[in-house]
Amino acid sequence: MSTEVKPNLVQIGDRSKPAIVFGHGWGRSYRDFIPVAEALAPVASSYLVDFPGFGDSPRPDETWGTEDYAEHMVRILRETYGLTSYTWVGHSFGGRVGMRIAAQHPDLIQHLILVASAGVPRTRTRFQEWRGKQRSWAFKARKALAGSPDALDALEKQYGSVDYVHSKEIGMRDIFVRTVNEDQSETLGQIKCPTTLIYGGLDFETPVEVGEKIAAGISDSKLIVCPHYDHISILDRGRHQIALSVKERLVAA
Repeated sequence: MSTEVKPNLVQIGDRSKPAIVFGHGWGRSYRDFIPVAEALAPVASSYLVDFPGFGDSPRPDETWGTEDYAEHMVRILRETYGLTSYTWVGHSFGGRVGMRIAAQHPDLIQHLILVASAGVPRTRTRFQEWRGKQRSWAFKARKALAGSPDALDALEKQYGSVDYVHSKEIGMRDIFVRTVNEDQSETLGQIKCPTTLIYGGLDFETPVEVGEKIAAGISDSKLIVCPHYDHISILDRGRHQIALSVKERLVAA
């Protein structure tokens, strides 16, 4: 794993207060969590990171998985900022990284907050699996006949997800393919810290079903469903719920 990448990181709040680390979702940046960090400023010291390859942080030289991201963040937070104990708030991809840290370094994360986190596969019906295979076969067949880069880009936009298409545009396709196919189901039992999961009822990228699976695998967990939020609105319209979950744990501690 490359060790030269220094991620962009912004600190908000009183540095003498408990540390909160915020990890954004795929294709996003630290800016998603500024409103939450500002709301917590009187009671917490918030650290908002741009993961390597996103926002203002350079991408890794190698094809990282979430374990690489996790170990890199642990080292940076410890060596550069002196953080050896913190709450981790992760949205989507940031949740994947947070779960890795919590499983491998149980002494570091005091409270894990997963906001629309990915990390375990969705349940699919036989019809959905069949249809997915059909689309895959059709894409591969048409890809073989694509006569130009523009034609290939058009096919990817037709068959691929928004994140899949965007991953090529930002030069992160290899990392996207590796991380999106990771299944953390087997390591959920290693997470011992209190965990709060916040999911939107209108989220079709990481639906409530994913939150239920993750919650079932973590012994000390609580699932909160916000019925009217989707994958992105849960960050802005749901920021009060995220801030409340942090404050409740700070009081309990």
